[in-house]
Amino acid sequence: MNPTPSKADALVQEKSQKKIRAMFDEIAPTYDFLNHFLSGGTDIYWRWQTVRKVKAKLPSHDAPKILDVATGTGDLAVMLSKIPNSEIIGIDLSDEMLKRARLKKSNIRFELGEAESLKFPNETFDAVTAGFGARNFEDLQQGLNEFYRVLKPSGVAAILEPMIPRNGVVKNFYQWYFKNVLPKMASLFTKSDFAYDYLPRSVAAFPQGEDFLTYLKRASFREARYYTMTFETAILYIAKK
Repeated sequence: MNPTPSKADALVQEKSQKKIRAMFDEIAPTYDFLNHFLSGGTDIYWRWQTVRKVKAKLPSHDAPKILDVATGTGDLAVMLSKIPNSEIIGIDLSDEMLKRARLKKSNIRFELGEAESLKFPNETFDAVTAGFGARNFEDLQQGLNEFYRVLKPSGVAAILEPMIPRNGVVKNFYQWYFKNVLPKMASLFTKSDFAYDYLPRSVAAFPQGEDFLTYLKRASFREARYYTMTFETAILYIAKK
């Protein structure tokens, strides 16, 4: 008899690039609205803080080149483009998401691409970012290895993700909201039951805090640390090559 697959095994199967692409293609029309609505607008603040940290950590020169991986509809890429004289490239698996990103900022290159096999030469970028996308990588370690490869020496990596709060009271409310309220509210605006059922499970299964720093260190990053935000409902990882 075959063993019953664990929840982690099932999630790995769901994270195939084909399934992730199909999921985001399906929810693309309502993605921005739901992000802002379901987070109460705090996702905008989290991205702003990410850009602020990236800007502060960039090697000092006049024209930083930045890659935004799993860019989605481009919200983080657009914020990054406000860094003076920056050149931004955003990549994503979902063409439907990219179509919407291109409408926001015409001077950003938005193109199809996979985190695990970045089609750029070694030491191309001053910064590589990912906003709410790393947990959808099919192979997290390989994705971070690629971040390191395409960064210039002293380049910065910034990864923003949802976080499960460590405080017991906040954690209980957060998990109740994620498992019970969020999927039902999302269902009013999208037909994709899978997407907003997958979300809380993907957050729960994703390494956070010190566990995620281990992946960054395995990829040879230095000065890896994290910053929590909004009652530990979001977490930003910053590391340097």
